[in-house]
Amino acid sequence: MLRLPVPKETQKAPAKKREETPPMTKGNMQVRVVSLAVLIALVFLVLGARLWYLQVLTGEDYTLEAQATHTSQIKIPAQRGVIYDRDGEILANNVPGLNVTIVPNELYEKYGEQRSREKVKELAEVVGADATAVLERYDAAFAVGDTYSPLLVKEGAGRDAVTYVSERTEEFPGVSVNEDWVRSYPEGELASHVLGYTGAVTQEELAQSAFKGLPNDSVVGKSGVEYYYEELLRGEAGWNEYDVDAYGRIVPEGARVDSYGQFVDENGRPIEVSASEELPDHVKPSRPGNNLTLTLDLDLQRVVEKELEAAIGRAREAGYAGRGGAVVAMDPRNGEVLALASRPDFDPQLFVGGISGADELRTFEYLNTEEANYPFNNRAIVGGQPGASTFKIFTGLAGMAAGVIDAYTVVTDTAVMDEYGCWSPSSVSVSPCYRSWRQNSPNYEYLGDHGPQNYSEAIADSNDIFFYQVADWIWNTTADKDWLPHYYERWGFGRLTGIDITGETEGRLPTEAGERELYRALYGTAKGAYWSVGDWINLSIGQGDLLVSPIQMARAYSALHNGGTLVNPHVGKVVRDQSGKVVEEISPGPTRRVETNQYQIDTVIQGLRGVTAKGGTAEPIFEGSELPTIGKSGTGELPTGDFVNWFVGWTENQQEPLVVVTMIEGGGAFQEGSEMTAGPAVRHILEAYYGVEQSPEDPHPTGTQPIDEATGQTPPDETSPVVPEE
Repeated sequence: MLRLPVPKETQKAPAKKREETPPMTKGNMQVRVVSLAVLIALVFLVLGARLWYLQVLTGEDYTLEAQATHTSQIKIPAQRGVIYDRDGEILANNVPGLNVTIVPNELYEKYGEQRSREKVKELAEVVGADATAVLERYDAAFAVGDTYSPLLVKEGAGRDAVTYVSERTEEFPGVSVNEDWVRSYPEGELASHVLGYTGAVTQEELAQSAFKGLPNDSVVGKSGVEYYYEELLRGEAGWNEYDVDAYGRIVPEGARVDSYGQFVDENGRPIEVSASEELPDHVKPSRPGNNLTLTLDLDLQRVVEKELEAAIGRAREAGYAGRGGAVVAMDPRNGEVLALASRPDFDPQLFVGGISGADELRTFEYLNTEEANYPFNNRAIVGGQPGASTFKIFTGLAGMAAGVIDAYTVVTDTAVMDEYGCWSPSSVSVSPCYRSWRQNSPNYEYLGDHGPQNYSEAIADSNDIFFYQVADWIWNTTADKDWLPHYYERWGFGRLTGIDITGETEGRLPTEAGERELYRALYGTAKGAYWSVGDWINLSIGQGDLLVSPIQMARAYSALHNGGTLVNPHVGKVVRDQSGKVVEEISPGPTRRVETNQYQIDTVIQGLRGVTAKGGTAEPIFEGSELPTIGKSGTGELPTGDFVNWFVGWTENQQEPLVVVTMIEGGGAFQEGSEMTAGPAVRHILEAYYGVEQSPEDPHPTGTQPIDEATGQTPPDETSPVVPEE
């Protein structure tokens, strides 16, 4: 085989011989031993110096510190006052629980700014609190410079979470677990808009006068009577002050700790500590909150909420939106609210301990969506709907007050359609395009016109044309373009009623100046805003830019019932301390008289009787009822294109009178309006209140049982509301 020569650059160099390590000499060994000895000596020298410092120079200081005591303060929680209905049924009370708090400064001192926030978030997640809300309170504490006070992380924490935290106090410095009282709502969602709910106080709330001076770990009322009566309900926490030693042991009074860590008396004799001697040196007892009795009748409240649900259900079954609604049942003599409900509603227990867990968070997020239709909005006290035909009676009263009509004044509605498609009532001087509900109805062919009617008859037939004319006549007799709106103010519209529940709004009563402000808000300029008799015409039948609330309507109709007195609606009745002693009887005042007279009121009541009588607009609602109930229905048009249904009524000649207002959002129109939704609810509520069985002739039965007169309770009823087939 031919072998080619290998290039020189690729040839391997001969391997070098490995050099052997020379043996360690005796001198090298001595150097290493001496170096190690010096190092060990230095270590022992440092340790000895430290021991000498601790035992000789500062030994006495440490001995004294070990024997010294210091004061430890432990919070004694105060029970929040219990809320009862008028018969003593519990609506809100307290149960024992564990609250987790943290001192922000201690966490900050150990971890610094960013890391401490991460630990706060971790702690919140461990105990099941809303981490975002806790971090907001944590940051706010630094913003206002209040970092040494305990901050509430979780109210009513679970046992497993408490155990986890208690075993990791080094990881979470400043954390405490305290026995406390946790709010409970045994009736669930019932009367939730009246009761409201509680929650951890925020820094923004601590700046308010109602919460000023409270510690950061306080739980306070957030809405409803829980907020309105906060100062009466919350009480005041106390504390125990103990003298404790370096080990955290309670030192008996007059004792000290010796150098061996034993309790001794002043002569150095050991002391046997019994449980009875382990008492605090100083005690400030907690003061529980006062108890609040409401005007609510719990059994009537159950009926009201069931009937409200049924009314909304009937609207939906008929193909309407049925978005929500409200009911107010009030004593017209004194303004006591016996029942108040709003739909949709919420469970106040959701907020106890803060929003935690996937399910609660998902529920809370849904409740804050448009799809849920704003359940925290108390529709019973928010002026957000046109008053519709229930408002007409006040236009007629305005006409009598202005002197343009009396009980015998007749307006004739004989309408014909002109070339523009407008109905032109022959005897009415207003624009021909203002029509009554009869001309608007798809059943006009069968209903016909209203014909000649006086004030009472116009109420019974809900004759729009009559009230258009009244507004027109008043307009032409005064130079004050706000005279009619100002008259409505006499009956409480456009004003707060002052009810003792948070969230009330005054609604809107349009005036010339108000229309300019509204126009400016909508279009950025008041140019183009125009106030004319047409605005009064719309207002006369509860339409236009008018917005009222059910509580305003209940107050105004109560004034008709009681002869002209505007009572002050309220849900608080009596405040008692823990011994049962009456602290305050709640009777808001003074009431106010409306400028009217019994002749005018009697004319209105005659019309209200006609509404439920044969031939009246609400005749079908009260078919077969044993009660002589009167009232007024109303169906208003909303800007969205759907309708709002009203019915206001009471039963005559009762020793315990009750005015009931029902409002349904997204209800039906014309004969499928209040006659199908709001009206039947009023009938059934009154029948249940007065112990009357529902008639088999009732066109819209719900299965609601009457309240038993002997027990004051409704019989058990597990059936769902019955929705009739159309």
